[in-house]
Amino acid sequence: MSIFKGPLKSSVNAGQLSRDLAGKVGIKQYYSGALQMLGVEPIPQSGFDLLPGSAYVGAAASVSARMGALKTSATRSYTMVVTAGSVDIWRNDRVKVATVALPLVTLAMLPDLAFYGEADTFGIFHPLLPRGLRLLRNATNDTLWTLSEWPFDPIPDVDLGGTYAKTDDVWQLFVRWATGVSVLQMTCSVNGVSTAAVILGNTPDAASPAEWDNFAANLEDAIEDLAGMSSGVVVHYDGILGDKYRGFTVTFGGTLSGEEYDFDAAVVSTSEASALVGHKTIGKTAGEPLISNSKGGFAGMDLYQDRAVYYAPSGKKAAIAQSAVGEYFDLNIEGQADSAARLDALRTQTSEVVRHVLDNTYLVVLTDQAEWFASNRTVKRNEPMNFVRASEIGSKANCKPVVLDGKVYFVSPDGGKLYSAVYDAVGTTYVPAPENDLNQDLVEDMKRQVVQRKIGSTTSNRLWILREDGRLICCVVNKTQEIMAACEWPVAGGGLVVELAVDGQEQVWIIVNRSGQVSIEMLEEQGVNLFRQAYSVTTDLTGHASGLTALEGKQVWAEIAGDIHGPFTVSAGAIETGKPSSAAKIGIWQAPRYESMPYVRVNPDDSVVRRPGGVKALKLYVMDTTSLAVGANGGAPKDVSLNRTSEDLTLPKAAYTGHVVVTGLIGACMDPTAVITQVRPGRLRLRDYIPGVKL
Repeated sequence: MSIFKGPLKSSVNAGQLSRDLAGKVGIKQYYSGALQMLGVEPIPQSGFDLLPGSAYVGAAASVSARMGALKTSATRSYTMVVTAGSVDIWRNDRVKVATVALPLVTLAMLPDLAFYGEADTFGIFHPLLPRGLRLLRNATNDTLWTLSEWPFDPIPDVDLGGTYAKTDDVWQLFVRWATGVSVLQMTCSVNGVSTAAVILGNTPDAASPAEWDNFAANLEDAIEDLAGMSSGVVVHYDGILGDKYRGFTVTFGGTLSGEEYDFDAAVVSTSEASALVGHKTIGKTAGEPLISNSKGGFAGMDLYQDRAVYYAPSGKKAAIAQSAVGEYFDLNIEGQADSAARLDALRTQTSEVVRHVLDNTYLVVLTDQAEWFASNRTVKRNEPMNFVRASEIGSKANCKPVVLDGKVYFVSPDGGKLYSAVYDAVGTTYVPAPENDLNQDLVEDMKRQVVQRKIGSTTSNRLWILREDGRLICCVVNKTQEIMAACEWPVAGGGLVVELAVDGQEQVWIIVNRSGQVSIEMLEEQGVNLFRQAYSVTTDLTGHASGLTALEGKQVWAEIAGDIHGPFTVSAGAIETGKPSSAAKIGIWQAPRYESMPYVRVNPDDSVVRRPGGVKALKLYVMDTTSLAVGANGGAPKDVSLNRTSEDLTLPKAAYTGHVVVTGLIGACMDPTAVITQVRPGRLRLRDYIPGVKL
């Protein structure tokens, strides 16, 4: 009887699962998950592939750095490596085009820097940069970049809690009547609330100046009786303006000064008389600049409906300033057109700090305590922003949310939980859901996340997550398994990832620290590169490969004409390959490792029994594979020959596609597992496998 059990077949596409799930076979993703996925990437349809290698680009100026990207066209982009006091600018073809001094950027500011790039402009924002910084590329010579302040014009004045000059709100009131009017009775309204009626003590034609003064005083008293009004309202009789025509001045001063009021008046006793008002002076408080040397600057910027959205100014961290439409530097909130700039603040019962904003059909705002969105379909200067509180989770500072497959992905303030949020049209709000419940011991302690969109050489969109401890995690959305499948990218050489960014061509850039050697590297798919910190060189007539400076003293491998050679140890920046005049890819290598979830015995009543057992065989289906090793039950993996009897061994090794059956696996242990790996570099892609298990 065959030992290969169909129910144990694994599509290996659910990613690495948490170790505390070992033995919990009731989980849908159990047999397609892994105890470890290092260097291999789940394929949503089925199987796994090798994660990309990395190419050495150049040395980084410092281990303390921040990275941002600027896309200038479909074929050209730049990666900015910002360190204390300077920025190195790398083009997407891996050429460093410029280094620009940034005297205002200090080491302490680096973790909190925020970037925005578009066209030829790259912006740098920080609460301690009052007006931000702007790097402007010369469109005809990209070695020339001009540094300046972000050209805000103008900066709005607002109330930041200081003592400011106030202007009274002043209105003029004009009263007319026709011949024969015997009674004049009026009401006034302030901000839509009407006073009691006030009557003139004589007929309008016969009233004396004193009676008109008394009428003004009674109007004043009636206005002050309104809720919210107080002493400070003055109604002055201005005298005769013409036949059957009188004027008054209404001033909102004293404690009411500094605000604009909506004032109106009406004659209620007859249709033969009328009242007309006009705004003479608009009341306002002078305020102070929203951003300044003393108050600091914005925390960051993003784009929404062709408006620049600046957020969390130091003086008012719940505020959001939106530029005029199409005019990203224009913050003139005095403009009256619907396209003019506007300034808003979240109305919260607690003191919240805006951490991030982004465009996801609606304007989404994430704070340190909650998630908000503006339900307005279109932002207009003269319509209030309707900010709705969607949930109360909060978002981690410096870990920018991303949009992937229509969902907003954000990290909790402590860095421990990854959430997605999608707009629910029925509930008319955003609904968050945790995404790392099944792999939380790998997807945790998150520092930064970026999205790499699918391009021709990749199988799906990727969410790259950098952990605080320097480990780099790759996640892919697997809708079939209903999971955000996760795996780990091995740095190799004992290194840690310091920073990462994705450029305009969807190339992932990373900064790696290997024992004090800090390098900038770019990820390359396995079809191009199997190694880390790899060089592309051409050997000389003797097979000598030189120029490997960053690999000095390290054990490396070389791929030449489809064959793997090595290992070699780099000495004086060179190795001897024995392959003359050949293109070679040379770098350090770390074996990938897939380890299955433990196999346990399941009784007919679905109870689980843990007892010693063993994986005795594996039936695998591999695709375009040149190197494969298998292990089980805690034993050392062994290489599996993929040679075919008809193969010409004098030619470069051909990739193999088809079934591979491995038998004779020995050993027994509690919670046995299967391991799929390599003992030497090569290509590896697995579609699925079936284990032969005895328990």
